[in-house]
Amino acid sequence: MGLSIQDLVKELSSPDFNVRALALAELAQRGKAATPALLEALKSPDDLLRAQAAQGLAEIADSSCAELLVQALSDSNDEVRARAAQGLARIHDSRAIDALVHTINDLPDVLRHPYTLSTYGLIELGQPALPAVAPLLKSADPTTRERAFLVVRTIVSELPEGKNWNQLWQSLGHYDPHMITPDRDRAADEWLNWIRQHS
Repeated sequence: MGLSIQDLVKELSSPDFNVRALALAELAQRGKAATPALLEALKSPDDLLRAQAAQGLAEIADSSCAELLVQALSDSNDEVRARAAQGLARIHDSRAIDALVHTINDLPDVLRHPYTLSTYGLIELGQPALPAVAPLLKSADPTTRERAFLVVRTIVSELPEGKNWNQLWQSLGHYDPHMITPDRDRAADEWLNWIRQHS
């Protein structure tokens, strides 16, 4: 007989990555039966346990967790915030896009800059995400601008209107996250207008 849900949750804070990964996979397989224990773990003072619990909840995608996932968007740990946003996207909650935008800088993919868990989530949502992401093209933070433009470019280049990406990009002011501010903001406004017209 396998471990109980409570014992599996305890293993989520193991220092051994493999133990954590196996416990997380087993909890995800148990589905909604594991939800209450994972929600309890989400209250732990242990950052690692909260992050693992949030990932488990995202994988199970139990819509009854929506309100607690929204609360977790304010967690002090970036992985908890990112996993909470991912969970909202997976249950198709109406707040998911805003949550992914809010966490766009959380949990970077260390092998693929400037991707983060939330840039992947926004790209997966496609065109409906564009109006919420586009204002970040004018962010004061250059890394936020990079991530926002990555999402915009990836989504738009898959649309029929964006197939000739280079021509479209040039026609809208050849936006670059690192351009000087007046030119960058002008180009960002071009994109905002284009997205409004194509949403």
